[in-house]
Amino acid sequence: MKKEIPTLPFNSSQGIIMLAASIYSVALSFIVQEYVSSPAVNSLVNNISVAVSVAFALAIGSFVDQHGAWRILFFTTLLSGIACLLPPLIFDLDKVAFIGVLIVVDIVISIISEFDNAARTVYIVRKENREAIPLVQQGISSLNSISSIVGYLLVFVTLSFVALPNYLYLCAALYLLALLIWLRVPADQVVASAQPSFSFSILARDIRESVSIVFKNSIALIFAAEVLFTCRNQLVMSLVILKIGRYDPKFKSILVIGLGIILAVAVGAGLNRAVVSLPAGLKKLSVLALIVLSAGATYLSGGAGSQLSPFVFGLLLGSIFGTGIPVYTYLETSRIMKTPAAYLGRSTALLRFVGIFLTLIMALVLGFFEGRVKSSVALYFSAGAIILLVIFCLVLLQSAREKNA
Repeated sequence: MKKEIPTLPFNSSQGIIMLAASIYSVALSFIVQEYVSSPAVNSLVNNISVAVSVAFALAIGSFVDQHGAWRILFFTTLLSGIACLLPPLIFDLDKVAFIGVLIVVDIVISIISEFDNAARTVYIVRKENREAIPLVQQGISSLNSISSIVGYLLVFVTLSFVALPNYLYLCAALYLLALLIWLRVPADQVVASAQPSFSFSILARDIRESVSIVFKNSIALIFAAEVLFTCRNQLVMSLVILKIGRYDPKFKSILVIGLGIILAVAVGAGLNRAVVSLPAGLKKLSVLALIVLSAGATYLSGGAGSQLSPFVFGLLLGSIFGTGIPVYTYLETSRIMKTPAAYLGRSTALLRFVGIFLTLIMALVLGFFEGRVKSSVALYFSAGAIILLVIFCLVLLQSAREKNA
């Protein structure tokens, strides 16, 4: 089967973008952590920019569906690189002004990211043979997790002798490199008649149609599962650094922890490739088993203390990423395959909108319990484990519905 997307330049460009985004997010988390010690406030500060950007997500999804995805990805990469150069200019401001301006800059970067997330899915569907989409999604999921881990570890290992602004300069350089590689990827074509002018009435219509399609195409349960998976990631991943910092305050064991994380993620990436190639029935059983394993790893990571060896602690944290790769690939691919191509941008935007909005509500609710429990960080990880068990039930119900159909 001939592929339309050139694998090497596409994967290289997207992997570098994800690496840059990972380095930026972890550097930002360290900056915020210097001023904020509460897990609830930390989670809110890390998610507030995403929440504001998601407010534009529905309009962004509609825009992406009507325009060339290649061109959008080109400009999001360019603007991301420019935006990464802005935070170092405000390091000399007082703390309150610094955090305020930093949030504004991060909102801009998050809005750019919304365009990027929607356009990537739309580009894949427009340029790739439909039968090959699961394999492409498998590659993207693995790239995302591996790039995130490499970015995290790069910052951890060099933090003692590299100033925070330098990571942002590195991110800008990586975005420029990704942009140059992206020029080797062919553009997608959009029919001119599919580009109506924007209006709020059109946006309202698109929202109604997107919600309707979620239910008409029998993907409501999978859509809900992916929304909750987004919530788990936002709740837990934004506090991973805080958890590592409490386990190993001076990052003396970060190399050993990192080795455990990399090993667990590598196993997850291997499982992802294996699960994608399984028959439908076995694939669903494997995904259900991995959801349970992911829930267990999430719960245990939250309660893990210094009595665990650094390597085992790293394996636990890495298992959150590793087990999540095949689960995300299954949920994302199932949604994409059952969604009409003309509505993929809006479907992805709707998912992001609901997921982040729900995450903020959960962060506020969990914040109420801070100070009332022994370990507030463990509370967030436990909530993530419960969310995964709910996802297990949703996938099981979806499978039962498909059998009866």
